[in-house]
Amino acid sequence: MKIIVSDKSGFCFGVKNAVDTAIERAGSNTCTFGQLIHNESVIERLKAKGVRVVNDVSEITEKDTVIIRSHGVTALTEQKLRETGAEIVDRTCPFVAKIHSIVKEYSAKGYKIIILGTPSHPEVVGIAGRCEGEVVIWDGADEFESLKSLHPDEKVCFVEQTTFSVPLYNIFLKKIQNIQLKTVEIFDTICYTTVGRQKEAEKLASECDKVLVIGSKNSSNTAKLFSVSKAINPKTYYVSSLCDLERINFSTKDAIGIIAGASVPEESIMEVKKYMENFEAKVTEDFAKAVEESFVDYKPGKRIKGTVVSADDNGILVNIGGKKDGLVRKDDVNLDGSYDPAQFAEGDKIEVKIVTANDPDSGCVILSKKAVDAIKEADKIVETIRNGETFTIKIEKEVKGGLLSKLGTYTVFMPASQVKERFVKDLKPFVGKEFVVSALEIDDGKHKIVVSHRKVVEEERKVKEEIFWANVVPNVVVSGVVKRITPFGAFVSVDGFDCLAHIVDLSWTHIKTVDEVLEVGKNYEFLVLSADREKNKVSLGYKQLQPHPFVACMEKHPVGSKLTGKIVSVVPFGVFVEVEPKIEGLVHVSEVSRTFVKDINEVAKVGDEVEVMVMSYDEANRKINLSIKACLPEEVKPVEEVTENAEEPAKKVKKVRAKKNDENEESKEWSEDTANNPFADLLKDIQF
Repeated sequence: MKIIVSDKSGFCFGVKNAVDTAIERAGSNTCTFGQLIHNESVIERLKAKGVRVVNDVSEITEKDTVIIRSHGVTALTEQKLRETGAEIVDRTCPFVAKIHSIVKEYSAKGYKIIILGTPSHPEVVGIAGRCEGEVVIWDGADEFESLKSLHPDEKVCFVEQTTFSVPLYNIFLKKIQNIQLKTVEIFDTICYTTVGRQKEAEKLASECDKVLVIGSKNSSNTAKLFSVSKAINPKTYYVSSLCDLERINFSTKDAIGIIAGASVPEESIMEVKKYMENFEAKVTEDFAKAVEESFVDYKPGKRIKGTVVSADDNGILVNIGGKKDGLVRKDDVNLDGSYDPAQFAEGDKIEVKIVTANDPDSGCVILSKKAVDAIKEADKIVETIRNGETFTIKIEKEVKGGLLSKLGTYTVFMPASQVKERFVKDLKPFVGKEFVVSALEIDDGKHKIVVSHRKVVEEERKVKEEIFWANVVPNVVVSGVVKRITPFGAFVSVDGFDCLAHIVDLSWTHIKTVDEVLEVGKNYEFLVLSADREKNKVSLGYKQLQPHPFVACMEKHPVGSKLTGKIVSVVPFGVFVEVEPKIEGLVHVSEVSRTFVKDINEVAKVGDEVEVMVMSYDEANRKINLSIKACLPEEVKPVEEVTENAEEPAKKVKKVRAKKNDENEESKEWSEDTANNPFADLLKDIQF
């Protein structure tokens, strides 16, 4: 029988941190808010040490020490806990705390938060309780239907439960591209240990005859491991206790894969492993023999596996084969310097590194378990990047042809051609910077990894392009930053893509330069006028989202209102008056004065300020009819006084008329010259 135990089994960092804290602070006044982890045996062990579980703030007193579990709590719950006066020990997983900060920030900015996860899970409840606005929780049960109802103008932020299904998340990324949303922020918040475990489950399921998934069925991450493995290998079994193993029909020819959830202690994994080893004693014998034959020379620096003989306050005595035993001193047991002899039982298998072949004081081979653990811890991430997953490195130095970094015990090299999409000659500015990269080549023998940042950027750009072209369509409003101004328009960055806003689409009135309307570096909203993916061109309009000046003028100066304007031009049929910047109205010659105007240039000049009244608007043709006359006071005709002197001119006129009548007795009408004499017109009706 071949037994393969996944290296990615057992407590994750967050769970281990919470459990260790509960053990250290155990006592009658110590409690956890909710079950610390989804593992019955651990809960019972803590209960035996006096640690109780509370589910309501009312159960807490000021004398208590309250441990917040790795799942985290809502902001309101945390506030109520602190108001009790009890000592609060927050052991929220750092990955969960990061999600809290993301949703708090983006919900405050008006984004709708969508959480990918199980609605009832305490981690998801805690995340939702950190949001200020509307929250949607999607677990994939409705096959994406609920997300199709999102409004295109909504700003949406996606986060995931740290133990969310990686395959389901990948499906989500493809589906979301088909939904037209104005602003989308997607944060990959699945814990890297979750990703690694699920990939390991896939690997075991494809390589082994049977797969044993250790953990509680109530554990979200264990349930995900089970579903991932079951989808590939039907012979996948839940193992909550050794009793579950008795119901499985094993064969000595089976290859058995073992993986455990993040809430499973190391001892539970070892119990299952020991149970399986009893099926084939020969496997253990062959292993011990191979160890003895391979390491009888006790060469320093080599990693070997041994069997615990005993453990006391001085350290662990280990059978490593050959004539000598090995000794792991207490300072070389764990990375954090802790050591508990009770954790190492006789017969336990441990992996160690040879430090000294012969110690004269003890007569043993000096070993270090801590050194092996350090290598394993540092190299864990390497297992998560073999299938192209991205990870972050910090550049340590520049070398010929590229940049160097470290990842655990591996040297990471990024060729100059893989730094950016365009070749970079000077690499010095990148030293000390962080890059998100993916592995191009992993050489486990030489512990070298060749990586590329360029590949990550290109793939991200492709995803962004799909989302961009799916959402940037005619008549959609987009937000963009003005990057560059030219005589013919402005180049605007919309989600990283250059779009053109032509100068004629910036203002309803004529402008000479773009900077009269837009400023480089500022963000504006634009209307998409056209989008051509084949030509990679998008045309934007700014004025289309602004009210037309004519409409604004109508609202500001209704019909019948008076205003002061400046004459900008004089024409034979009237004058044009500027009532608002670049908005002109016509005063017809008949509306210029209350008296007859023979030559308009005599009463109106360009530049004169005049008071006008709005008579009417022609909105369809954008014309305004104005009147100067309507603003002038009514003329009052003076009453003429009749005096004695006034009679004399009249008599003279009468004599002239009489004389003319004598000259032309037949004529009883006015002559043409007389009729066109204005002075005569004034006197024609005077009676003598």
